[in-house]
Amino acid sequence: MRKIIVLTALSLLLVNCMSFSDRAMRPVRNSITSQMPEIRLEKEMAVAVGGGMFNFLDVINTDDVDLSAVEHLQVAVYLVYPRGGEVNFSDEVFQESLLAKDASLTWERIVKIREEDEQVWVFVGMNEKDFALEAVSVFVFERDELVMINMDGDLNQMLEYAFEPARGHRGAYNAG
Repeated sequence: MRKIIVLTALSLLLVNCMSFSDRAMRPVRNSITSQMPEIRLEKEMAVAVGGGMFNFLDVINTDDVDLSAVEHLQVAVYLVYPRGGEVNFSDEVFQESLLAKDASLTWERIVKIREEDEQVWVFVGMNEKDFALEAVSVFVFERDELVMINMDGDLNQMLEYAFEPARGHRGAYNAG
């Protein structure tokens, strides 16, 4: 009986930490469509994971990274209409749209990839007052789909953890 209660409580916790709504990404979507009235974005799929899920994962995590620092992770996939049309998203459109989501951060594009059938933009949201990385947003446009991914929280520690294996190796390798 105790196992059933624990499993039920755990299931409720996990379900309450997730949503299949694009509510968190709507300000970005709405800003994009207001800047580009020639297109329409229709939600195909969305998932939002709250901090409770990351707190749970942090408990079972064996690495040094503190997953509880992640407050939210949102993913939304939108169909872009008119389908098959020539759509030219720009850095400015996405940057302005991210400001609509969170104007307290300074948004900078750090990666841009433009290939024939796929385009990718990665933006970071910095809290300049605290000199802290608080958000990462990724936009992927492929054919007639726009994928938006946003993660926010105190991401400085996660960034340090990601670069830890390279510590002390700067300039240690020569190309060619």
